Amino acid sequence: MEEFFSALLVFGLSTIKFLSGIVTSLGLHQGLLPSYVSTVGGGIIGVFVFTFFGEIISIWYNKLFPNRTKRVFTSWNRFIVKVRRNFGLPGIAFLTPLLSIPIGIFLSLSLTKDKGKILLFMFVSFLAWTTIIFVPYYLLDINLKDWFSSIF
Repeated sequence: MEEFFSALLVFGLSTIKFLSGIVTSLGLHQGLLPSYVSTVGGGIIGVFVFTFFGEIISIWYNKLFPNRTKRVFTSWNRFIVKVRRNFGLPGIAFLTPLLSIPIGIFLSLSLTKDKGKILLFMFVSFLAWTTIIFVPYYLLDINLKDWFSSIF
């Protein structure tokens, strides 16, 4: 029963912030297959919800918070614009697990209206990120925390 709730927690976290679901999965030591299923499954459900219901969520958010502050053009915003211009949808899909799923989806929808294409690119991105992180950790027994701390 505990494994079910830990998978549900990782699934829920992965629907909004994919990287936090991966970190939680590693902390809970779920194993390779449950980690894949809960993180990628949660990420895809989050992509589906924000892709198909994002406009409704945006309208609701603007009604809830009508007086937003003026946008400031920062170096981070400049970086996102460069990625969007130079790499398009694949670049946004690659960065979405690092940012958050809602931000990645709204940027993707500004590039294309083909929702199937967005789902495909996000799915491939989520599979790539989980493979890059989980395979060394579970199959090759490489502790990523120690490895990163030795580099930096």
